[in-house]
Amino acid sequence: MPVRTPRQRRILARVAPEQFVGRGEQLRELTALGSPRAEQRGVLLFASPQSGVSELLRQTFDELFRQRGGPAPVYFAFTRADAATTAAARRFLQTFLTQVVAHRRDDPALVSATPTLRTLLDLAAPQDYEWVERLIQDFERAQGEGDERALIRLCLGAPQQAAAHGARAVVMFDDLQAAEGLRGEVSLGPAVAQSAAQWGVPFVVAGPRRRLLDLLNGSLPLAALEGLRKIHLDRLKEADASALVEGLAQRLGVTLNDETRDLVVQQLEASPYLIAALLDAAHTKGKGLTGFREFLSLYVDELLGGRVGRRYAAVLEEVAAAPALRRALLRVLYEAATNPSSKSPAEVWMKRLGADVHEFDRVVRLLHMHELANFHATYVETTPSAPWRDFLRASYRLQVAAEPRALVVADTLVETLKRAPQTMARHYRRESALGLGRVMRAFNFQSVPVSLLRYDRWARTYRGLAREEARAGLATETDTLPLPQVVHAASCASFHPPMRQLCDEERCTVAHGFETGGYNAGGEVVWIAAEVESKLEAGRALAELWLDRLEQVSQACGFERARFWLVSREGFSADAAELLSERDAYGSCREQLEHLAALLSSEGEGAGEGGADEFAIELPMLEDTELIAAHTVEQIARRMEFQPEAINQIKTALVEACINAAEHSLSTERKIYNRFRVEDDKLVITVSSRGLAVPVTLPENGVADKNGGEGAKGRRGWGLKLIRTLMDDVEFERVDDGTRLRMTKYLRK
Repeated sequence: MPVRTPRQRRILARVAPEQFVGRGEQLRELTALGSPRAEQRGVLLFASPQSGVSELLRQTFDELFRQRGGPAPVYFAFTRADAATTAAARRFLQTFLTQVVAHRRDDPALVSATPTLRTLLDLAAPQDYEWVERLIQDFERAQGEGDERALIRLCLGAPQQAAAHGARAVVMFDDLQAAEGLRGEVSLGPAVAQSAAQWGVPFVVAGPRRRLLDLLNGSLPLAALEGLRKIHLDRLKEADASALVEGLAQRLGVTLNDETRDLVVQQLEASPYLIAALLDAAHTKGKGLTGFREFLSLYVDELLGGRVGRRYAAVLEEVAAAPALRRALLRVLYEAATNPSSKSPAEVWMKRLGADVHEFDRVVRLLHMHELANFHATYVETTPSAPWRDFLRASYRLQVAAEPRALVVADTLVETLKRAPQTMARHYRRESALGLGRVMRAFNFQSVPVSLLRYDRWARTYRGLAREEARAGLATETDTLPLPQVVHAASCASFHPPMRQLCDEERCTVAHGFETGGYNAGGEVVWIAAEVESKLEAGRALAELWLDRLEQVSQACGFERARFWLVSREGFSADAAELLSERDAYGSCREQLEHLAALLSSEGEGAGEGGADEFAIELPMLEDTELIAAHTVEQIARRMEFQPEAINQIKTALVEACINAAEHSLSTERKIYNRFRVEDDKLVITVSSRGLAVPVTLPENGVADKNGGEGAKGRRGWGLKLIRTLMDDVEFERVDDGTRLRMTKYLRK
């Protein structure tokens, strides 16, 4: 991406390039569409509300415009002001020709002008004159004939016509959802997507993520969507939002301190649109933001009569254009926002709105698109942001309850001021959370030292040791605990709402997973973990309280098999550790969690394929092919400087594993997959085969009973027993498409 300097002139962008923060990755992906080596021919940009998608596209336009010699950038935003589909199509053709001609003339001023089509023909470069003239003539003819479909098809086909004559472009469509409400025979949103997919030139289609999915689903052949890059644009990360606040304040000359900056980010929920609107209002009114009162006073003013309030009012008007319906909607939304469960039956909404089925469906779908509610066919669940809730309450009191404006303004300001310390306290608690959910999402059938989940063992062995000493000790620990494969993890409150009253959502997590490789009811398990707040070691009473709470969550949700895991920063007292053991629950301190996270992270990084320290061979299930595998592993072990006795043990174990895989797999492809991973202190060998295996009953440690059994079951039992005696760690598991045996041999020099 070009080096940015403050002297770079903005063309369509509203923010200076050096102050456009938090979207660098997305900006690089979009500008890469202009490269002749670009692998992607199209991008679908799914945007959350107020995430700054329009500014991202405008910044992309400016970047591409400054790259001379490349394709011409074209930015087109749909708007309901066009009223009719033909008007939008005509405006697209004019916008397309204007911006292409401006780029090829290197004339940025022309981009913001509105020349007629005939003027554009006069401005076109000589090499473009012929195709531009033909396109304009065809347009005038189609317009005269009054064929709407032909006119729209012609206008939308302009990029393809231009590319055929050497005038390449990157076309960016913004606010695709606005095309839906335009009058006309043609459904313009799907038509745009359909045309763009057939152009053969780079394009971007952007819109609200929920509505964009609705518009595209079913409107494009599946083949047309193949290969398109999908980018999801969400709110800014908090660090990026803080940088945006600071940058805008500095550019606009708005005084700001660190505390108010943090409140701006939290109150406005890191929305680029809301941050820019509030900082611009502060600049316009000459107000500084050096305290909570100054900021929230400005916030309330903007919410009830400024740019933010007008934006929200426009959304309400779009959803409910008729005043009577809008008034009823305000009432229903206000009542839903004050309902603790936030859920109401759809029939209740329809009756309270006084709308028929079709009108009700239109209203809730628009609310769903703007992410102000979730419509689940049988009930409606409101999901508003804090600024929208504030606007909603104030609007209800002003327009429905008809309360005096001064009273509403005063109450809103007082309430937001009282809420500010709570907002910041929650922010700081969230920042200090240990990240249980992130750690549990990394569970994937690993085996970890028991000491990481049993605080009493950790305290006896590792407490007080330096980090490197503890890590070295854990690496040699042979008593391990198999973790499940977590397939879904979310906050406890999302499963059991009363938990919101007891702890922050980030501090309690429910994770669903499986304890064995096969996805069956017998292996299904739910881990429920909670971060216990205690300045010292958590005592028995506190541990018992939290275990009871997690037990209630399990019972309320109907979890048949649940494991409980408590994490306290400073660990647990001896009595508390004893209680955890009695109730077969896990307990960890912050140090244990950090070591566990590091271990899972390193194993995840080591799971990639094709690294320089990993080798793979594929063998047919034929007689003596296991000798090929044995020869290969011998060469690898020699390079690692294993002792001769250890090399023989490794070879014997691998031969036995290959024989077992060949004899007892029902694989139709009849192949064995061997993978050898070389690490600093160990060799990890994985033997896998696809297809169902002969059933065998194994204990929890993955090794068959020493008595084995008869036939295949007995043979496998003895084989695994032999392998376990030869190798240091052995794990057998059933996976989606077969079985996998992982064997580890540690290097001891």
